Amino acid sequence: MSRPRAVTDTDVALLRALGRERSVVAASRQVGMTRDRATYRLARLAGAFGGPVVASVRGGRAHGETRLTPLGDRVVRGGFDSVELLDAQPVAPSTLPNHFQGVYRTTPTPTVTLGGNLRLRVAFPAEEGEPVTVLVDPEAVLVARGQFPSSARNVLRATVERIERRADGFGVTVTARSGPLRWRVAVTEEPVRQLRLAPGVAIWLYVKATAVRRVASPPRPTRGSPRPSARRPPRPRAGSGSR
Repeated sequence: MSRPRAVTDTDVALLRALGRERSVVAASRQVGMTRDRATYRLARLAGAFGGPVVASVRGGRAHGETRLTPLGDRVVRGGFDSVELLDAQPVAPSTLPNHFQGVYRTTPTPTVTLGGNLRLRVAFPAEEGEPVTVLVDPEAVLVARGQFPSSARNVLRATVERIERRADGFGVTVTARSGPLRWRVAVTEEPVRQLRLAPGVAIWLYVKATAVRRVASPPRPTRGSPRPSARRPPRPRAGSGSR
């Protein structure tokens, strides 16, 4: 089982936040997800690594907290490559994250311009005019059929393009287009039925500013070997004499 199919960078961020906050609620807020989703991811990591990565501790001034286990601490400090997955249970791959490239603007509020009139409000610092790549986890995107009061700073009108049901039964991926961008949204079967989601249906996407995280630019995919240069270097002459 390849490691990228077992864990995501959101899992990394969640474990690191737990190492600082020692609270699932506080850690989930930092990475822009619900407490239930964070609990699900922690259980998923336990299945991947063959043991719990966090443990609940009772008592103390906080009357209970969540701490990293020795395994979880080892993962955070040494990286996922420090833990063998030979005895791990199979874990279904997560929906591919949303990667977008844009330009950072500081005023009137921190935003990233992604093309056309589409902008995402963000909560990270950068230089004015700096090119940035941002990531939004599909599980951090809320989908609705209409607008409603929300703390999310990004509310985008979109149209459903495709609905994919995973063969392993772990959920549904809704692909929607908003302006020039294509979004992936991870949901369950229940909202698909309740909202009657189908290709061509108009929806609204809600994304918190804290859920838009800056990351390194993703590598470009390659197909086969590199093409040779159109210009070939001149062949060396066999000798100095004339033909």
